[in-house]
Amino acid sequence: MSNEDVGIIINLNSNYSNYQFDFRTFPVVLSILPFLYIIPTCFVTFRIIEVFIKKGVRKHDETINRSVFLVIILSQLTCFCYFFCDFMMVRLPSTGILTSWCQRNPPNLSLTIFFTSHMYFGYPLMIYPVLLAIVRYTPIHYPHKHHLLNTKILSFSIPIIHFYPFPFLFFMFPALGVCRQLKPPYPFGSAFIHFIESWHGVSSFKSSQNLQNRLKLQLINAPFQMLNTSFWFVIYLVSNVYLHRELHKLSGTSPWHTNRSTKYKKAEFSLSITTLTMVLTYLVNLVFQGTFLIDYQLAIYASFLRPYGNDLETCVMPWVFYLTHPAFRIKPGSNPSSSTHRLNLT
Repeated sequence: MSNEDVGIIINLNSNYSNYQFDFRTFPVVLSILPFLYIIPTCFVTFRIIEVFIKKGVRKHDETINRSVFLVIILSQLTCFCYFFCDFMMVRLPSTGILTSWCQRNPPNLSLTIFFTSHMYFGYPLMIYPVLLAIVRYTPIHYPHKHHLLNTKILSFSIPIIHFYPFPFLFFMFPALGVCRQLKPPYPFGSAFIHFIESWHGVSSFKSSQNLQNRLKLQLINAPFQMLNTSFWFVIYLVSNVYLHRELHKLSGTSPWHTNRSTKYKKAEFSLSITTLTMVLTYLVNLVFQGTFLIDYQLAIYASFLRPYGNDLETCVMPWVFYLTHPAFRIKPGSNPSSSTHRLNLT
């Protein structure tokens, strides 16, 4: 696939010098639609953070497993960052509102930031579901010191998770961001942010090779992304199968666990289905990356649905967690920060 097949570069392209933005287009509608569910999801996330601070940090309420809540919150904040970068990289420029600006400006680093950030936040999203399984596992085998162990685990793992993407983004350091024309059925002027002049020509797309370039090593980024997603997906599946096997074993052998409260059962169920919803992180990325590698034209049409798949991942997890976990249920006349049970596993 040639550089032009990826999409015509709009920057300094005279064909776009007379382009006029029209807000009465389908891409404009598609760019506004996500805020109908993203904004309520933001309020739900703020509520989760509020309960975490009030009950977990200030009151040390045992209905709150601080490590579990912290991982869920960090995962959700990363989802929001990914959504913002995706919006700035695809949805906003697809409306055509940035096309005239792109035409007047040469390729630049400011556009590179959005593309690189979009790639960056995609990597931690693969790891947080695994970390959630780990911090849920420690109370099972270390019930008396799981707080200390999880604190140590998080203090090391969180920085590592956010440093992890940098080796995969090395080729972007010299790159310059550009606006490219989206393929039909997107209208003329609908753009997306991409890049040129990456290190050794590494690209998200396969490049056509002439006779001379066939002798050179061509690194392709997309297969590495899919391999990374597949690797963490397998780890996610294995860790959660093992976790639920241990929980099932504990429920049959521990008298305390057998006699646990209804509130505890609800909290355990909430965490189980919350963890299950995180599978969307992997499935959405694998489907899109698969279509991307199979057929670029197919990926163009899949790009219509990919952002909504990412939105599903962003919205489902916090809503499921908020609607099912007993920490967010306040009975009339009760003190929301008090509890009669110690729910060390929730």
